[in-house]
Amino acid sequence: MSRQSHWQFTESPSCKSTPSPDSIQAVPPDEILVSALAQAQRRFEATFLHAPVGIAHVALDGRFLLVNPRFCEISGYDAETLIRTGFRQITHPDDLSADETLLARLHAGELPRYTMEKRYIRADGTIIWINLTVAMIRDDADRPEFYVAVIEDQSDLRQASFEAGHDPLTGLLNRRGFACRAKDSLADGAQRGEGASLIFLDLDGFKSLNDDRGHAAGDDCLTHVARLLTAMAGAGALVARIGGDEFLVLLAGCDAAAARAVADNARRALADIGMGISGSFGLVTADTAGVTNLDHLIACADDAMRAAKRAGKNRVYTTIFA
Repeated sequence: MSRQSHWQFTESPSCKSTPSPDSIQAVPPDEILVSALAQAQRRFEATFLHAPVGIAHVALDGRFLLVNPRFCEISGYDAETLIRTGFRQITHPDDLSADETLLARLHAGELPRYTMEKRYIRADGTIIWINLTVAMIRDDADRPEFYVAVIEDQSDLRQASFEAGHDPLTGLLNRRGFACRAKDSLADGAQRGEGASLIFLDLDGFKSLNDDRGHAAGDDCLTHVARLLTAMAGAGALVARIGGDEFLVLLAGCDAAAARAVADNARRALADIGMGISGSFGLVTADTAGVTNLDHLIACADDAMRAAKRAGKNRVYTTIFA
């Protein structure tokens, strides 16, 4: 048996004795603690530096104390710039009040954490949506010390959601997007006791334009019509392209006279474009409160549009919602 063995034999090769206390090299407790702390520090740094989400430590006054590389990528600012400023300087003004209200409730102990979607203004001036989760860290005396914020970039998700509900050519709502938004709008109007008007537009002469001048001219015409309808309908209206040359305009809380004025103005503007097209408009108004059946509203406006076609095109035909 080698002299370097940890075991000593005293009587026979088959009889093992217990190891001598002097032969065991004990590790001092301080070294164990130092090693454990060093390992914990390495793991924290690896998590902080390589996390796929933004992480920030935020002082109670809103200044950034520590930011990780992913947060810098999301915000577009370098770490030094972020630490010189704070979350208020990069938050979109329209979202700041809601964020500060939740932060105050977190500080007061009313919430264990909070999550919200909000916008950042990046260093290059572009606006991005992020999902923000904030929790509070307290000291040994249970006093608020700082906040930990986790930031997730929602740009791809928002873009995918936008594309699912919008027409890629004109940027207007598509059929799916219009259905979702219009149903919510009608439900809100019903709660307020308001009616709604719906315009159904089908372009006259669009097929000839496409055939004679090509699809590029047709696309240009459609984008022009989209801008025209958006301008004519005004703020709060929902404008959609639901087919090749078919458009819908929902005017929530708009009575028959005001909706007719919008349709008439749009018809005249279309005729003045000078591309050989005009518009057949179907208009239906539900004056009574509580209209929520979007499909029936669209069907009535569609029937009115077809009546305008039969009557000679380039006109507005109104019908009663029943």
